[in-house]
Amino acid sequence: MTKKKYSSKIGFLKSVKNILITMGIPALVILADHWTEWIPKEYYSVAIPVMGFISYFVKNYVQNK
Repeated sequence: MTKKKYSSKIGFLKSVKNILITMGIPALVILADHWTEWIPKEYYSVAIPVMGFISYFVKNYVQNK
């Protein structure tokens, strides 16, 4: 079996990915839960599809992980 050389780039990217998963997904859930409090009503027509896309993307990511 050959030893692979440690890659700082891959280690950094994996660390960033883990931080995004552990901190980013809960932050997105809170954001999606309270979006009506900080977005004006005239932007609801744009915000609803965006929040729906984000929610569906996170659901699929967690399901497929």
